[in-house]
Amino acid sequence: MQTGTSDLTTSFAEVLQGVATAQMTPEVSRASKQRILDFLSVTFNGLNEPASGVAFRSIGPSSGPCTVIGRDVTAAAADAAFVNAVTSHTTCQEDVGGGAHPGVYVVPVALAIGEQHRCSGEEVLRAVVVGYEAAQRMTMAAGTGLGKAGFRTLSTVGVFGAAASAAVLSRLDTDKFAAALNFAANMAGGLLQSLGAGGMEVYLQAGLAARAGINAIAFAGAGGEAAPGTLDGQYGFLNAFMRGRHDAGDLIADTAELGILRARSKPFPACLVNQDTMLLIRSLQPGGLAPSQIERVTVTRPATGQNGYDGPGIMADPPYRTMIQAAMSAKFTSISALLGKPVTELRHIRESFGDRDVEQVANKTSLLAAERDADGITVEVVLKDGRIITMRSTDVPDMSWDTDMEARFKRLASPRLHGAARTVCDVVAGLESAPDIGRLMQLVRAQAVDAGTSPDCNG
Repeated sequence: MQTGTSDLTTSFAEVLQGVATAQMTPEVSRASKQRILDFLSVTFNGLNEPASGVAFRSIGPSSGPCTVIGRDVTAAAADAAFVNAVTSHTTCQEDVGGGAHPGVYVVPVALAIGEQHRCSGEEVLRAVVVGYEAAQRMTMAAGTGLGKAGFRTLSTVGVFGAAASAAVLSRLDTDKFAAALNFAANMAGGLLQSLGAGGMEVYLQAGLAARAGINAIAFAGAGGEAAPGTLDGQYGFLNAFMRGRHDAGDLIADTAELGILRARSKPFPACLVNQDTMLLIRSLQPGGLAPSQIERVTVTRPATGQNGYDGPGIMADPPYRTMIQAAMSAKFTSISALLGKPVTELRHIRESFGDRDVEQVANKTSLLAAERDADGITVEVVLKDGRIITMRSTDVPDMSWDTDMEARFKRLASPRLHGAARTVCDVVAGLESAPDIGRLMQLVRAQAVDAGTSPDCNG
Protein backbone atom coordinates (compact mmCIF):
# COMPACT_ATOMS: atom_id res chain seq x y z
CA MET A 1 0.00 0.00 0.00
CA GLN A 2 1.48 3.38 -1.04
CA THR A 3 0.96 6.01 1.64
CA GLY A 4 3.28 8.80 0.53
CA THR A 5 5.34 8.68 3.73
CA SER A 6 8.00 6.45 5.20
CA ASP A 7 7.02 6.95 8.83
CA LEU A 8 5.22 3.84 10.07
CA THR A 9 2.88 5.60 12.50
CA THR A 10 1.74 8.07 9.86
CA SER A 11 1.11 5.20 7.45
CA PHE A 12 -0.83 3.39 10.17
CA ALA A 13 -2.92 6.50 10.81
CA GLU A 14 -3.66 6.85 7.09
CA VAL A 15 -4.85 3.25 6.93
CA LEU A 16 -7.17 3.81 9.88
CA GLN A 17 -8.51 7.04 8.42
CA GLY A 18 -9.26 5.09 5.26
CA VAL A 19 -11.31 2.64 7.31
CA ALA A 20 -13.14 5.55 8.93
CA THR A 21 -14.17 7.08 5.60
CA ALA A 22 -14.89 3.90 3.63
CA GLN A 23 -18.45 2.94 2.85
CA MET A 24 -19.86 1.08 5.83
CA THR A 25 -21.57 -2.06 4.60
CA PRO A 26 -24.70 -3.37 6.36
CA GLU A 27 -22.60 -6.22 7.76
CA VAL A 28 -20.06 -3.86 9.30
CA SER A 29 -22.75 -1.52 10.61
CA ARG A 30 -24.54 -4.44 12.24
CA ALA A 31 -21.30 -5.69 13.78
CA SER A 32 -20.58 -2.27 15.27
CA LYS A 33 -24.07 -2.10 16.79
CA GLN A 34 -23.62 -5.57 18.25
CA ARG A 35 -20.35 -4.54 19.88
CA ILE A 36 -22.05 -1.54 21.47
CA LEU A 37 -24.96 -3.64 22.71
CA ASP A 38 -22.59 -6.27 24.03
CA PHE A 39 -20.57 -3.63 25.88
CA LEU A 40 -23.71 -2.21 27.47
CA SER A 41 -24.82 -5.71 28.46
CA VAL A 42 -21.68 -6.55 30.40
CA THR A 43 -21.42 -3.05 31.86
CA PHE A 44 -24.87 -3.18 33.39
CA ASN A 45 -24.16 -6.71 34.59
CA GLY A 46 -20.97 -5.54 36.30
CA LEU A 47 -22.32 -2.52 38.18
CA ASN A 48 -22.42 -4.34 41.53
CA GLU A 49 -18.93 -5.77 41.25
CA PRO A 50 -16.39 -4.42 43.76
CA ALA A 51 -13.95 -3.15 41.12
CA SER A 52 -16.72 -1.07 39.54
CA GLY A 53 -17.33 0.70 42.83
CA VAL A 54 -13.61 1.27 43.35
CA ALA A 55 -13.26 2.74 39.86
CA PHE A 56 -16.19 5.08 40.44
CA ARG A 57 -14.89 6.28 43.80
CA SER A 58 -11.41 6.75 42.39
CA ILE A 59 -12.41 9.51 39.97
CA GLY A 60 -13.75 11.67 42.81
CA PRO A 61 -15.70 14.77 41.81
CA SER A 62 -15.50 15.02 38.03
CA SER A 63 -17.10 17.69 35.90
CA GLY A 64 -18.12 16.95 32.35
CA PRO A 65 -20.95 15.97 30.01
CA CYS A 66 -20.26 12.23 29.68
CA THR A 67 -22.43 9.49 31.11
CA VAL A 68 -21.19 7.12 33.78
CA ILE A 69 -23.39 4.18 32.86
CA GLY A 70 -25.96 3.15 35.44
CA ARG A 71 -25.13 6.03 37.77
CA ASP A 72 -26.84 9.37 38.27
CA VAL A 73 -23.78 11.42 37.33
CA THR A 74 -21.87 12.73 34.37
CA ALA A 75 -18.11 13.24 34.24
CA ALA A 76 -15.21 14.29 32.07
CA ALA A 77 -14.77 12.01 29.07
CA ALA A 78 -11.60 10.34 30.37
CA ASP A 79 -13.19 9.68 33.76
CA ALA A 80 -16.46 8.34 32.35
CA ALA A 81 -14.65 6.08 29.89
CA PHE A 82 -12.38 4.85 32.67
CA VAL A 83 -15.22 3.83 35.00
CA ASN A 84 -17.33 2.32 32.22
CA ALA A 85 -14.35 0.35 30.90
CA VAL A 86 -13.49 -1.08 34.30
CA THR A 87 -17.12 -1.99 34.97
CA SER A 88 -17.48 -3.75 31.62
CA HIS A 89 -14.45 -5.91 32.34
CA THR A 90 -15.53 -7.12 35.79
CA THR A 91 -17.87 -9.82 34.53
CA CYS A 92 -15.35 -11.94 32.57
CA GLN A 93 -17.95 -12.06 29.80
CA GLU A 94 -16.66 -9.21 27.63
CA ASP A 95 -16.11 -9.80 23.93
CA VAL A 96 -12.99 -11.25 22.33
CA GLY A 97 -11.10 -10.22 19.21
CA GLY A 98 -7.95 -8.44 18.17
CA GLY A 99 -6.51 -6.75 21.24
CA ALA A 100 -7.96 -9.48 23.50
CA HIS A 101 -11.20 -7.79 24.63
CA PRO A 102 -11.57 -4.72 22.42
CA GLY A 103 -15.08 -3.88 23.57
CA VAL A 104 -13.91 -2.87 27.03
CA TYR A 105 -11.70 -0.03 25.80
CA VAL A 106 -12.93 0.88 22.29
CA VAL A 107 -16.65 1.22 22.99
CA PRO A 108 -16.48 3.24 26.25
CA VAL A 109 -14.13 5.69 24.56
CA ALA A 110 -16.34 5.99 21.46
CA LEU A 111 -19.42 6.62 23.61
CA ALA A 112 -17.70 9.15 25.86
CA ILE A 113 -16.01 11.16 23.10
CA GLY A 114 -19.10 10.84 20.93
CA GLU A 115 -21.24 12.25 23.74
CA GLN A 116 -18.73 15.02 24.46
CA HIS A 117 -18.69 16.20 20.86
CA ARG A 118 -22.38 15.42 20.20
CA CYS A 119 -21.38 13.11 17.36
CA SER A 120 -23.94 11.36 15.22
CA GLY A 121 -24.74 7.71 15.66
CA GLU A 122 -23.06 6.87 12.38
CA GLU A 123 -19.87 8.64 13.46
CA VAL A 124 -19.80 6.60 16.65
CA LEU A 125 -20.38 3.38 14.73
CA ARG A 126 -17.45 4.22 12.45
CA ALA A 127 -15.22 5.07 15.40
CA VAL A 128 -15.95 1.69 16.94
CA VAL A 129 -14.99 -0.01 13.66
CA VAL A 130 -11.73 1.95 13.54
CA GLY A 131 -10.88 1.14 17.15
CA TYR A 132 -11.35 -2.57 16.55
CA GLU A 133 -9.25 -2.31 13.39
CA ALA A 134 -6.37 -0.60 15.19
CA ALA A 135 -6.41 -3.27 17.90
CA GLN A 136 -6.60 -6.09 15.35
CA ARG A 137 -3.68 -4.78 13.29
CA MET A 138 -1.50 -4.09 16.31
CA THR A 139 -2.21 -7.60 17.62
CA MET A 140 -1.19 -9.09 14.29
CA ALA A 141 2.01 -7.04 14.28
CA ALA A 142 2.85 -8.01 17.85
CA GLY A 143 2.41 -11.75 17.32
CA THR A 144 3.18 -13.79 20.43
CA GLY A 145 5.88 -11.46 21.69
CA LEU A 146 3.74 -9.61 24.24
CA GLY A 147 2.66 -12.64 26.22
CA LYS A 148 6.11 -14.17 26.16
CA ALA A 149 7.49 -10.97 27.65
CA GLY A 150 4.84 -10.99 30.41
CA PHE A 151 2.67 -8.17 29.12
CA ARG A 152 -1.08 -8.34 28.76
CA THR A 153 -2.41 -7.76 25.25
CA LEU A 154 -5.55 -5.97 26.43
CA SER A 155 -3.74 -3.11 28.12
CA THR A 156 -0.69 -2.98 25.86
CA VAL A 157 -2.56 -3.04 22.54
CA GLY A 158 -5.73 -1.51 23.96
CA VAL A 159 -4.26 1.99 24.10
CA PHE A 160 -4.07 2.02 20.29
CA GLY A 161 -7.67 0.93 19.83
CA ALA A 162 -8.85 3.56 22.30
CA ALA A 163 -6.73 6.32 20.78
CA ALA A 164 -7.80 5.48 17.22
CA SER A 165 -11.49 5.56 18.13
CA ALA A 166 -11.10 8.87 19.96
CA ALA A 167 -9.01 10.38 17.13
CA VAL A 168 -11.72 9.69 14.56
CA LEU A 169 -14.44 11.32 16.66
CA SER A 170 -12.18 14.27 17.47
CA ARG A 171 -11.60 14.72 13.74
CA LEU A 172 -7.83 14.84 14.06
CA ASP A 173 -5.87 15.30 10.85
CA THR A 174 -3.34 12.68 9.80
CA ASP A 175 -0.38 14.24 11.60
CA LYS A 176 -2.26 14.63 14.88
CA PHE A 177 -3.82 11.16 14.50
CA ALA A 178 -0.32 9.71 14.15
CA ALA A 179 0.92 11.73 17.10
CA ALA A 180 -1.94 10.39 19.20
CA LEU A 181 -0.97 6.81 18.32
CA ASN A 182 2.63 7.56 19.28
CA PHE A 183 1.63 9.11 22.59
CA ALA A 184 -0.60 6.10 23.24
CA ALA A 185 2.42 3.84 22.66
CA ASN A 186 4.15 5.62 25.52
CA MET A 187 1.24 4.82 27.84
CA ALA A 188 1.07 1.12 26.96
CA GLY A 189 1.66 -1.53 29.58
CA GLY A 190 -0.02 -3.98 31.90
CA LEU A 191 1.20 -7.21 33.50
CA LEU A 192 -0.26 -10.71 33.40
CA GLN A 193 0.38 -11.43 37.07
CA SER A 194 -3.08 -10.49 38.35
CA LEU A 195 -4.90 -12.96 36.10
CA GLY A 196 -3.52 -16.00 37.88
CA ALA A 197 -2.76 -14.54 41.29
CA GLY A 198 -5.98 -12.58 41.68
CA GLY A 199 -6.38 -8.85 42.22
CA MET A 200 -8.19 -5.90 40.71
CA GLU A 201 -5.38 -4.95 38.34
CA VAL A 202 -6.98 -7.13 35.68
CA TYR A 203 -10.06 -4.87 35.65
CA LEU A 204 -8.12 -1.65 36.09
CA GLN A 205 -6.16 -2.39 32.92
CA ALA A 206 -9.25 -1.87 30.77
CA GLY A 207 -9.88 1.52 32.32
CA LEU A 208 -6.27 2.60 31.96
CA ALA A 209 -6.28 1.70 28.26
CA ALA A 210 -9.46 3.73 27.71
CA ARG A 211 -8.12 6.70 29.64
CA ALA A 212 -4.77 6.53 27.83
CA GLY A 213 -6.48 6.75 24.46
CA ILE A 214 -8.34 9.90 25.46
CA ASN A 215 -5.27 11.47 27.06
CA ALA A 216 -3.26 10.69 23.92
CA ILE A 217 -5.65 12.46 21.55
CA ALA A 218 -5.94 15.41 23.92
CA PHE A 219 -2.18 15.87 23.97
CA ALA A 220 -1.92 15.47 20.20
CA GLY A 221 -4.84 17.80 19.60
CA ALA A 222 -3.19 20.44 21.76
CA GLY A 223 -0.14 20.43 19.51
CA GLY A 224 2.06 17.78 21.09
CA GLU A 225 4.84 16.49 18.85
CA ALA A 226 5.91 12.85 19.02
CA ALA A 227 9.26 11.32 18.13
CA PRO A 228 9.69 9.62 14.75
CA GLY A 229 10.14 5.86 15.02
CA THR A 230 7.97 5.59 18.13
CA LEU A 231 6.45 2.36 16.82
CA ASP A 232 9.31 0.70 14.96
CA GLY A 233 12.49 2.50 15.99
CA GLN A 234 15.38 0.80 17.76
CA TYR A 235 13.85 1.75 21.11
CA GLY A 236 10.30 2.03 19.88
CA PHE A 237 7.16 0.17 20.94
CA LEU A 238 7.52 -2.96 18.82
CA ASN A 239 11.13 -3.62 19.76
CA ALA A 240 10.71 -2.67 23.41
CA PHE A 241 7.67 -4.84 24.08
CA MET A 242 8.11 -7.66 21.59
CA ARG A 243 11.90 -7.78 21.66
CA GLY A 244 12.12 -8.13 17.92
CA ARG A 245 9.40 -10.80 17.61
CA HIS A 246 7.00 -8.77 15.50
CA ASP A 247 5.90 -7.96 11.96
CA ALA A 248 5.45 -4.22 11.57
CA GLY A 249 4.09 -4.69 8.06
CA ASP A 250 0.82 -6.02 9.46
CA LEU A 251 -0.05 -2.51 10.62
CA ILE A 252 -0.48 -1.28 7.06
CA ALA A 253 -1.06 -4.47 5.05
CA ASP A 254 -4.15 -5.05 2.93
CA THR A 255 -6.53 -7.36 4.79
CA ALA A 256 -9.44 -9.47 3.63
CA GLU A 257 -11.69 -8.72 6.59
CA LEU A 258 -12.12 -5.91 9.07
CA GLY A 259 -11.18 -6.66 12.65
CA ILE A 260 -14.65 -5.94 13.99
CA LEU A 261 -16.06 -8.80 11.92
CA ARG A 262 -13.82 -11.22 13.82
CA ALA A 263 -15.05 -10.20 17.26
CA ARG A 264 -17.30 -12.56 19.22
CA SER A 265 -19.22 -12.56 22.46
CA LYS A 266 -18.33 -15.16 25.06
CA PRO A 267 -21.17 -17.48 26.13
CA PHE A 268 -19.71 -17.96 29.63
CA PRO A 269 -18.24 -15.54 32.20
CA ALA A 270 -14.81 -17.17 32.06
CA CYS A 271 -11.46 -16.90 30.31
CA LEU A 272 -11.43 -17.20 26.52
CA VAL A 273 -9.41 -20.43 26.55
CA ASN A 274 -12.02 -22.18 28.71
CA GLN A 275 -15.05 -21.32 26.56
CA ASP A 276 -14.94 -24.23 24.11
CA THR A 277 -14.37 -26.82 26.83
CA MET A 278 -17.38 -25.54 28.74
CA LEU A 279 -19.47 -25.44 25.56
CA LEU A 280 -18.51 -29.03 24.72
CA ILE A 281 -19.55 -30.26 28.17
CA ARG A 282 -22.79 -28.29 28.22
CA SER A 283 -23.65 -29.53 24.73
CA LEU A 284 -23.16 -33.23 25.52
CA GLN A 285 -24.02 -33.32 29.24
CA PRO A 286 -26.59 -30.55 29.64
CA GLY A 287 -28.09 -32.04 32.78
CA GLY A 288 -24.78 -32.37 34.58
CA LEU A 289 -23.45 -35.14 36.81
CA ALA A 290 -23.45 -35.50 40.58
CA PRO A 291 -20.05 -35.27 42.32
CA SER A 292 -20.74 -38.64 43.98
CA GLN A 293 -20.87 -40.30 40.55
CA ILE A 294 -17.40 -39.22 39.46
CA GLU A 295 -14.20 -41.18 40.02
CA ARG A 296 -11.89 -38.99 37.93
CA VAL A 297 -11.84 -36.62 34.97
CA THR A 298 -9.28 -36.03 32.22
CA VAL A 299 -9.43 -32.94 30.04
CA THR A 300 -7.24 -32.95 26.93
CA ARG A 301 -6.81 -29.75 24.94
CA PRO A 302 -4.37 -28.22 22.45
CA ALA A 303 -1.24 -27.02 24.22
CA THR A 304 -1.53 -23.43 22.97
CA GLY A 305 -3.93 -21.11 21.22
CA GLN A 306 -7.60 -20.50 21.84
CA ASN A 307 -8.09 -23.64 23.94
CA GLY A 308 -4.59 -23.94 25.33
CA TYR A 309 -2.78 -23.71 28.64
CA ASP A 310 -0.37 -20.90 27.84
CA GLY A 311 -2.09 -18.27 30.00
CA PRO A 312 -1.60 -17.40 33.68
CA GLY A 313 -3.77 -19.38 36.07
CA ILE A 314 -5.16 -21.76 33.46
CA MET A 315 -3.65 -24.84 35.10
CA ALA A 316 -4.25 -23.66 38.67
CA ASP A 317 -5.59 -26.14 41.20
CA PRO A 318 -8.09 -25.23 43.92
CA PRO A 319 -8.54 -23.51 46.29
CA TYR A 320 -9.31 -20.23 44.52
CA ARG A 321 -9.58 -17.06 46.56
CA THR A 322 -10.92 -14.64 43.95
CA MET A 323 -13.42 -14.67 41.12
CA ILE A 324 -10.77 -13.99 38.48
CA GLN A 325 -8.75 -17.03 39.57
CA ALA A 326 -11.80 -19.22 39.11
CA ALA A 327 -12.58 -17.68 35.72
CA MET A 328 -9.03 -18.39 34.54
CA SER A 329 -8.90 -21.97 35.84
CA ALA A 330 -9.55 -24.76 33.33
CA LYS A 331 -10.45 -27.08 36.20
CA PHE A 332 -12.93 -24.78 37.91
CA THR A 333 -14.73 -23.86 34.70
CA SER A 334 -14.77 -27.39 33.25
CA ILE A 335 -15.98 -29.04 36.43
CA SER A 336 -18.59 -26.35 37.07
CA ALA A 337 -20.01 -27.14 33.63
CA LEU A 338 -19.76 -30.89 34.23
CA LEU A 339 -21.69 -30.65 37.50
CA GLY A 340 -24.48 -28.70 35.86
CA LYS A 341 -23.79 -25.46 37.68
CA PRO A 342 -25.35 -22.26 36.25
CA VAL A 343 -22.17 -21.39 34.34
CA THR A 344 -23.83 -18.82 32.08
CA GLU A 345 -24.54 -16.67 35.13
CA LEU A 346 -22.07 -14.23 36.66
CA ARG A 347 -23.41 -14.96 40.12
CA HIS A 348 -22.08 -18.52 39.93
CA ILE A 349 -18.49 -17.53 39.42
CA ARG A 350 -18.85 -14.60 41.84
CA GLU A 351 -20.37 -16.65 44.64
CA SER A 352 -19.03 -20.14 44.04
CA PHE A 353 -15.28 -20.01 43.44
CA GLY A 354 -14.98 -21.83 46.76
CA ASP A 355 -17.69 -24.42 45.88
CA ARG A 356 -16.77 -27.64 47.68
CA ASP A 357 -18.37 -29.92 45.10
CA VAL A 358 -16.38 -28.25 42.33
CA GLU A 359 -13.17 -28.39 44.37
CA GLN A 360 -13.72 -32.07 45.19
CA VAL A 361 -13.98 -33.09 41.54
CA ALA A 362 -11.33 -30.59 40.39
CA ASN A 363 -8.84 -32.30 42.67
CA LYS A 364 -9.53 -35.53 40.77
CA THR A 365 -9.11 -33.88 37.38
CA SER A 366 -6.06 -34.08 35.10
CA LEU A 367 -5.23 -31.63 32.30
CA LEU A 368 -3.32 -32.99 29.33
CA ALA A 369 -2.03 -31.49 26.09
CA ALA A 370 -3.29 -33.01 22.84
CA GLU A 371 -0.69 -34.42 20.48
CA ARG A 372 -2.09 -32.32 17.64
CA ASP A 373 -4.16 -29.15 17.65
CA ALA A 374 -6.43 -30.80 15.08
CA ASP A 375 -7.46 -33.34 17.72
CA GLY A 376 -9.45 -30.64 19.47
CA ILE A 377 -10.82 -31.09 22.97
CA THR A 378 -11.60 -34.37 24.72
CA VAL A 379 -13.19 -34.72 28.15
CA GLU A 380 -13.18 -38.22 29.65
CA VAL A 381 -15.18 -38.90 32.80
CA VAL A 382 -14.69 -42.19 34.65
CA LEU A 383 -17.70 -42.93 36.83
CA LYS A 384 -17.57 -44.86 40.08
CA ASP A 385 -19.74 -47.60 38.59
CA GLY A 386 -17.05 -48.25 35.95
CA ARG A 387 -18.69 -46.50 33.03
CA ILE A 388 -16.70 -44.04 30.97
CA ILE A 389 -18.21 -40.95 29.35
CA THR A 390 -16.12 -39.50 26.53
CA MET A 391 -16.91 -36.12 25.02
CA ARG A 392 -15.06 -34.84 21.96
CA SER A 393 -15.36 -31.47 20.29
CA THR A 394 -15.27 -33.28 16.94
CA ASP A 395 -18.59 -34.91 17.88
CA VAL A 396 -20.40 -31.58 18.30
CA PRO A 397 -21.76 -30.34 14.96
CA ASP A 398 -21.79 -26.67 16.00
CA MET A 399 -19.17 -25.25 18.35
CA SER A 400 -19.87 -21.66 17.33
CA TRP A 401 -20.58 -18.92 19.84
CA ASP A 402 -23.52 -17.45 17.99
CA THR A 403 -25.32 -15.20 20.41
CA ASP A 404 -28.65 -13.40 20.18
CA MET A 405 -27.34 -10.00 21.27
CA GLU A 406 -30.74 -8.51 22.02
CA ALA A 407 -31.74 -11.46 24.17
CA ARG A 408 -28.37 -11.28 25.94
CA PHE A 409 -28.78 -7.56 26.53
CA LYS A 410 -32.26 -7.93 27.94
CA ARG A 411 -31.14 -10.74 30.25
CA LEU A 412 -28.11 -8.92 31.58
CA ALA A 413 -29.34 -5.32 31.58
CA SER A 414 -33.06 -5.59 32.38
CA PRO A 415 -32.58 -5.79 36.16
CA ARG A 416 -31.19 -2.25 35.93
CA LEU A 417 -33.05 -0.86 32.93
CA HIS A 418 -36.46 -2.34 33.68
CA GLY A 419 -38.90 -1.16 30.98
CA ALA A 420 -36.22 0.80 29.09
CA ALA A 421 -34.34 -2.29 27.86
CA ARG A 422 -36.45 -2.61 24.73
CA THR A 423 -36.01 1.07 23.97
CA VAL A 424 -32.24 0.86 24.28
CA CYS A 425 -32.19 -2.03 21.82
CA ASP A 426 -34.30 -0.03 19.38
CA VAL A 427 -32.08 3.04 19.67
CA VAL A 428 -28.92 1.02 19.07
CA ALA A 429 -30.58 -0.74 16.11
CA GLY A 430 -31.26 2.64 14.46
CA LEU A 431 -28.03 4.31 15.48
CA GLU A 432 -26.87 5.06 11.95
CA SER A 433 -29.81 7.48 11.65
CA ALA A 434 -29.39 9.17 15.04
CA PRO A 435 -28.36 12.85 14.78
CA ASP A 436 -26.30 12.49 17.93
CA ILE A 437 -25.49 9.87 20.55
CA GLY A 438 -27.19 11.80 23.35
CA ARG A 439 -30.46 9.90 23.51
CA LEU A 440 -28.72 6.54 23.92
CA MET A 441 -26.53 7.91 26.69
CA GLN A 442 -29.49 9.47 28.45
CA LEU A 443 -31.25 6.13 28.41
CA VAL A 444 -28.36 4.35 30.10
CA ARG A 445 -27.98 6.86 32.93
CA ALA A 446 -29.40 5.97 36.31
CA GLN A 447 -32.14 8.62 36.23
CA ALA A 448 -33.42 7.26 32.89
CA VAL A 449 -33.29 3.75 34.28
CA ASP A 450 -35.33 4.73 37.31
CA ALA A 451 -37.82 6.53 35.08
CA GLY A 452 -38.37 3.44 32.95
CA THR A 453 -41.70 4.74 31.59
CA SER A 454 -40.74 8.40 31.13
CA PRO A 455 -41.28 10.13 27.76
CA ASP A 456 -37.56 10.13 27.12
CA CYS A 457 -37.48 6.38 27.47
CA ASN A 458 -40.47 5.59 25.33
CA GLY A 459 -41.20 8.63 23.24
